[in-house]
Amino acid sequence: MQLMLLTLPTGTTVRLRPIEPEDKRLLSLGLKTLSPETAMRRFLTLKTSFSASELRYLTEVDQVDHIALVAVDALLGSLIGVARCVRVSPDTAELAVVIGDPWQRMGLGRRLIDELAERAAAHGIERFSGTMLATNRGAVRLMRGFGTHVERDLIADGVREIVVQLPLSTRVLTPMH
Repeated sequence: MQLMLLTLPTGTTVRLRPIEPEDKRLLSLGLKTLSPETAMRRFLTLKTSFSASELRYLTEVDQVDHIALVAVDALLGSLIGVARCVRVSPDTAELAVVIGDPWQRMGLGRRLIDELAERAAAHGIERFSGTMLATNRGAVRLMRGFGTHVERDLIADGVREIVVQLPLSTRVLTPMH
């Protein structure tokens, strides 16, 4: 997927595409549009800015072991959401998603995860793990509803970790010998 257009229920046209190194400013501006609650749910701390090294890490990705997609308002060019996964073992990647407050609960998070899963599966990823505040019902619902099988769902110290298998339709099956 190089570029995909979709229309949200509000009528907003959104462009989904891989993140690029040139998106540092877009990412910085997008962070400033998040409510404190959304920032806390995504970063598990109140995040108000990124350091230069964080921006490099978040935008200069190889799209193999660190895959990241952005959702951008096609008309205004503003950031609406980001989804990324980072390989933590040969077949598992940690998933992170953030959608700006005005665009939450419109299916965009799920759409980004679906696109991310397709790319991840092509590189041997079979499961996503997600770490979130235990009270983040939206993220819990998104993770539990996405995979074909929940392998782990643990809560400790107010933080929840969920590991799900990617749907078979996204996974690349290798022939048996």
